[in-house]
Amino acid sequence: MKPQLNETRKYIELVSAQAPKKIGGVCGDYIVIDRTPEATTVIVADGMGTGVKAHVAAVMNASRLMELIRLGFTLREACNRVVDTLHEARTSNIPFAAFTVCRVLNNGQATIISYEMPSPILMSKHFATYLPQQRFTPMGLEIIAEVNCTLEYGDGIILISDGVSQAGMGSQYRMGWGVQNASYYIDGLLAQGVSIVDIPNKILEKVKDISWSNYGDDTTCLLLLCRESNVLNILTGPPLKKTDDEKVVRRFMEMKGTKVVCGSTTVEMVSRVLKTPVKAKDISEGYHRPPSYELEGIDYATEGAITLNQVYNILDVDINKLGTGNSVSDLARLFHESDIINFIVGTATNRAHKSLVFRQMGIFPREVIVRLFSDKLQKMGKLVDIEYV
Repeated sequence: MKPQLNETRKYIELVSAQAPKKIGGVCGDYIVIDRTPEATTVIVADGMGTGVKAHVAAVMNASRLMELIRLGFTLREACNRVVDTLHEARTSNIPFAAFTVCRVLNNGQATIISYEMPSPILMSKHFATYLPQQRFTPMGLEIIAEVNCTLEYGDGIILISDGVSQAGMGSQYRMGWGVQNASYYIDGLLAQGVSIVDIPNKILEKVKDISWSNYGDDTTCLLLLCRESNVLNILTGPPLKKTDDEKVVRRFMEMKGTKVVCGSTTVEMVSRVLKTPVKAKDISEGYHRPPSYELEGIDYATEGAITLNQVYNILDVDINKLGTGNSVSDLARLFHESDIINFIVGTATNRAHKSLVFRQMGIFPREVIVRLFSDKLQKMGKLVDIEYV
């Protein structure tokens, strides 16, 4: 069920660490991620062998599994179809890959299904424990393991490939390091005050140490950390019907998260409804510095179409290279720092957007630039919701 825009939503932050078996080689493990307003789904696939061949096998099977899930198959149905093919791969040249798929709903409920992969590890802020794969389900002639748990704020799930669980096999550890030892190691890190987001890299460092400064296999560690989402709400453009101005502004003000108003006319509308004065903060004749304003109750207010177009153009620039003190870089930084972006887009006609000057300068009208924003933000792993009024 899609959450309301004024609800606090759990967000799953993903932190991964990977290393190939051979230095400079291709990692045979592969991670694929899908975010929707309802859930976050990740797949860790481990292709048979190592190098390019293993990587291709992991990509093929993980991509197929994710596509089935996107098409509406349940996790079990999707896994069943892929596992049927993988059973054939045991006696043919079909690319084989083990996998773990984890889906976490917005309420924190997590379902983890594994096929020939190590058990997941559950973490809180103070301790970690591995989740025994006690529920096994036959799928044709193969068996999958399923684990369920619920994540609260600050909790996390660690998914690993057998490069972690089998580290040191035959040398320091007869049967490999193992998932339980890995969870003990994480316990120690948490007791030392190590940040949860640093744990994947710490685990890879430990695996390398266990394997005599090398990796015995392609190695992957993926953290799914549950935290409160950082929400950015953007109101741009007045609604189609002027009689809806107050309703739209009041609803916008009730939304949780950072509030940004884009558009001079929109700023005037918000000021009128809230009965608060507008103060010009940054007025420049330079095209690269669109004006910004101060408006009580609003975190940031700026010009509309020109600003949004310029922000879109620099959205994929490293955040550390963005300047400061102007509306374009400030708004770009807000996009980078947010997990969920909600657009409320007014559909009232803006004659300026039809000006030939706008077309000459390559400035898209708000309806177009918001759609472009949505595509680019989703590729960056953000959740985007657009509502037209």
